[in-house]
Amino acid sequence: MTSPQQPTVFLLAYDNSENSQAALSWFARLNAERDIRHQLVIFYSVEAPPLPRGNTTLKMSKTELYTQLMQESSAQIDRVRKRCLALCQQLGLPADSVKFIDKYGAEPSKAIVAMATELDAAAILMGTRGLKRLQRTMLGSVSDYAVHHAHRPVIVVPLTDTNG
Repeated sequence: MTSPQQPTVFLLAYDNSENSQAALSWFARLNAERDIRHQLVIFYSVEAPPLPRGNTTLKMSKTELYTQLMQESSAQIDRVRKRCLALCQQLGLPADSVKFIDKYGAEPSKAIVAMATELDAAAILMGTRGLKRLQRTMLGSVSDYAVHHAHRPVIVVPLTDTNG
């Protein structure tokens, strides 16, 4: 007797931008057109707030300040999660086929590749910021890093106008 086939896992690198929302919409259209149910893991990599440095003139200690910064960051993550999952529902993605994971890290590009490896994702999906060549050279590019370091397909979805 054969066991049921596990759904294919796709990792969506999400940063709450219009670009990553376009990648999410693309995935939802692909699923609807092909009538296939894949597992979508939405990965939100967040930089932890910097540790307070130097002498503080505030009425709270550095520990209290950092705790407050972390609480604010957690609240922001929760807002992003709720908006993202509401968008998934609006796009018709079944709730049981979508998982949202957030993780603190210093470099989102490395965290995305590591998460795709951990999940053994079939592919990484991400939006593109549309950086010009000089900007990419100076700033780097998360999608460029993923393409060169992930040992799996990387699908970079461009932001298109509403007519396209």
